[in-house]
Parts: sequence; structure tokens; C-alpha cells
Amino acid sequence: MHRFQAFIKTGACMAIGCLMLLALVPSVQAEYTNPALPDRETFAYWMDQGGFFCTYGNFKAAVRAYEKALGLSPDNAEAHFNMGLALCEMGDFTKARGKIDKAIALRPDEGRYRYGRGWLLLLSGRPDEARPELLKAAELGSTEARNYIQHQGSGR
Repeated sequence: MHRFQAFIKTGACMAIGCLMLLALVPSVQAEYTNPALPDRETFAYWMDQGGFFCTYGNFKAAVRAYEKALGLSPDNAEAHFNMGLALCEMGDFTKARGKIDKAIALRPDEGRYRYGRGWLLLLSGRPDEARPELLKAAELGSTEARNYIQHQGSGR
């Protein structure tokens, strides 16, 4: 029985030691590498990174990635829009609105962008301003906007 107790004590000490070492290791966001986009100096690479970070809720890193993408392609509507969504998730509605407005200025017939602006207005507590945006988004073909309007009209 004495050997068994010594074995348990040793194992417990080793486990505690490992946990202590893990606590000392700094927590760092792992960098994602898409094998199809190995070149870090391309617009596509930084857009991919931004999408990856958004997927896992790291919106600050996503904004930085979209900034790098916009540095390579300043008039890309999709990059402005995606940055706007990330900023919206962070609660920075003013900056998010500016980015989404820029995307709409670049591509005024994109229904997703109008839907995004409508959703941002809803989240920021401005439902009266959101409704015309959502109606316009539905008119431009946004399925999400149509579904939202239909859902609101059904009283659910």
C-alpha cells in the first residue's frame, strides 16, 4: 500500500507541476494559414484572415486584418463592409456605420450591405431608421431582409 500512495503523490505532483507550467505560458491567438493563400502580402490573404478571426469572435484581430486588406485595395467594398460588421460586433456603431456607408457608396445595389446597415441601426436602438434600409435591402434581393420583414409582419 505504501508504494501505491507514493505513486499517487508523485503523479499528483507531476500533474500540478504541468498545470503550473501551462499557467505561465502566455495565451496567444494562433495564426491561421490557408494553404491556398500562402502569400501574406495579398488582399485575399488578409480578407481570409479577417473572416477567420470573425468566425472565432476575435473582432479586434479581424479589424486589423481588414485594415491590411484595405491598405492593399482601398476601394474594395467587401473589405469595408466586413470591417463594418466586425466593428458592429465590438459595439463601435459609429465607426461601423462609416465603413458600411462606404461599402454602399462603392456598390449601391448590393442588398447585403443595406441589410447590414439596417441591422446595425436595429442594434444601435434606431428601429425607425432601420425599417427603410431593410425594405431597400429586400428590394435589392436580400433574402435575410425579406425574411426579417416577413417575420416582423407575422407578429412573432
